[in-house]
Amino acid sequence: MHPWGEWPMNRSALHVRIGATVLLLYLALMSSCYHYRAQPMGVGGAAGTEYAGEVVWSLAWGLVQENPRIDNCMDQGLAEVRVTTNFGFALLTVVTLGLAAPAKVEWRCAKPKPPTGVIRVPSDSGPRR
Repeated sequence: MHPWGEWPMNRSALHVRIGATVLLLYLALMSSCYHYRAQPMGVGGAAGTEYAGEVVWSLAWGLVQENPRIDNCMDQGLAEVRVTTNFGFALLTVVTLGLAAPAKVEWRCAKPKPPTGVIRVPSDSGPRR
């Protein structure tokens, strides 16, 4: 008896096993392995945008590093930065012995600062009741 059941399998059982294997492989490769998040506390850390991001690479054990291009925040600061890796990225890093190490960097921009100045009351306003 074969350890996986009767062999040869019928086609429907083979399709189910192949589908389950593909699904498990997809989930393992696409799920987050770990992530780091940096966000200021309080109102200063309130985000004004949704996440934007890109995959960056560290090559040759960190001798060559790619920095993300953050061009959507204009004059606003960053509200949050998140660095994530998944099983596929970790596997690639291990297989290449650290020669290539990808990571996904995501950020959210802070809310724009309200304009500062003096609030003036119009002088031609009539009497108040």
